[in-house]
Amino acid sequence: MLTPFSYMLRDAASIPKPGFQTPPRTIPPIDGHLLGRLEAIERRVDRQPGIARRRALLILGVRDAMTKGAPKEGAASTGMTEKEILAQIRILREKNLGMTDTVIILPGGERFQLEWRRTDPERWERRLKAKYDESRSAERSDKARCLCQHRGAVLPLQIRYRADSHSYHLAVWPNEGSLHEKTCPFYKPDPEKSGRASYVNSVIREGEDGDVAVTLSIGLRRKGLPRPVDDTPLPASDRPGQARQRRMTPLGLLHLLWERAGLTEWRPQFAGHRTSTVALGRIASAGTRIRAQGRLISDLLCPVAPGHEKFGRRLHAVVRTEGQENHLFLIGFVEALEPDPRGNFTMALNGQRDGYRCFLTVPAAERNRLARSHQLAAATLALPEAARQAHVVALLYVTARNILAPNSRWRGWIQAEVRTGALMTVSRSMLPFESSHELAVADALVAAGRAFEKPLRFDAERDLVFPDFILQDTARNDGYPMEVFGRTDEAYTTRRAEKENYYDATFGAGGWWSWDATTGSRMPPFPSGRLR
Repeated sequence: MLTPFSYMLRDAASIPKPGFQTPPRTIPPIDGHLLGRLEAIERRVDRQPGIARRRALLILGVRDAMTKGAPKEGAASTGMTEKEILAQIRILREKNLGMTDTVIILPGGERFQLEWRRTDPERWERRLKAKYDESRSAERSDKARCLCQHRGAVLPLQIRYRADSHSYHLAVWPNEGSLHEKTCPFYKPDPEKSGRASYVNSVIREGEDGDVAVTLSIGLRRKGLPRPVDDTPLPASDRPGQARQRRMTPLGLLHLLWERAGLTEWRPQFAGHRTSTVALGRIASAGTRIRAQGRLISDLLCPVAPGHEKFGRRLHAVVRTEGQENHLFLIGFVEALEPDPRGNFTMALNGQRDGYRCFLTVPAAERNRLARSHQLAAATLALPEAARQAHVVALLYVTARNILAPNSRWRGWIQAEVRTGALMTVSRSMLPFESSHELAVADALVAAGRAFEKPLRFDAERDLVFPDFILQDTARNDGYPMEVFGRTDEAYTTRRAEKENYYDATFGAGGWWSWDATTGSRMPPFPSGRLR
């Protein structure tokens, strides 16, 4: 029996498309039984299927996948099992068909679009405010939610009110970010799959509003010298073979900012959009959700980016606000680090000359510490700028003051001196890496159009095992680990054996990808992605 909806699908499939001399092959109509079956399956993904337009697109997409290569008419109705159809629906969701990844269900079943925050902010505020009290008092299954599920249960979201900005926003529940679908805007990497696992629980504390508070190894004092980095011995591990970190260093903070900004993840649709200025903009936004010693990191964080006058004005505003001599964080991409006549070094950040009116000095002792601690970054900066295949990011904790000498040609400029900091090498796609072999893998994954994550080390010791990359577009829901072996010294060989035993025990022999780059062999093929 043909329904009006199935006639619509049939007619849409037979309409000539521009640029084709002959109409495409007519697809047999979907009968009412199959239509109901598809809707029932779709409800497993979304218990309240969307408007007819989205559903039509979804079913047409599944229909196309079902009929592609079908040997005869009618094969579509029986060519795929329910499990295969469900897999196709999930893939179509990941491709943003019908924009399902931006749909939020508010209490009472009302549909809400994340895009409204940008396209219709008044509507965004009005609807969240209207549902604020209802969501707080509702049962977990009736609160605001996205379309993700975990073990058959919905994953609720919080509607939060920010008193400082008098605005409403949506936030993931504490410690549930990794349970969301990888394509969900509320997804957060699993801390157990990165160097974050080395911190004791008190170092990174996630609040109910999605913000995090961190315990830093430096004191964020307004005046005077900052407290030095705490180098006291760490307590014995409560997990075998792993040191536990009690404080977060500037490197850990840089990695946290990069992760919270979503810059450790890659999707094919990011190609052409990941620039240094975009990355720094996302970092600035991430800083508004991180606190240390009672202060928002964003209050002290000043990005330096080319052609970005707003960042330059912000730097001078922060220095004026904080006082004549104060401490703040600078973050940017390093162009050069060169000796000056006084025996120290001058660092130039990309865009620093574009109206920032700032001098940046690195004492020789701090420059030497940075070079020892970040050898890959130091080697990259030693190359001529045109020969570099990667960027170096710097997070610098500086003492800054205005130059006020009345007769100075630099009156009104800022003199900043680096007290401590961290460097990190990133690819042209803004993905961090720790070796040239990792860079080769990252670039190859980007070129292949794969979706993946790059777990970061934070402050973990070398004995903590976590993957170099995690593929997120394979049939394995929790990701496919990838490891690059790039050294042959005795200590590393022992370490490699430990890693192999861990991966075999955790994922099974052959359940993880590896490349022994020391043999000169070509990079092995990547695991197959899901059907697209």
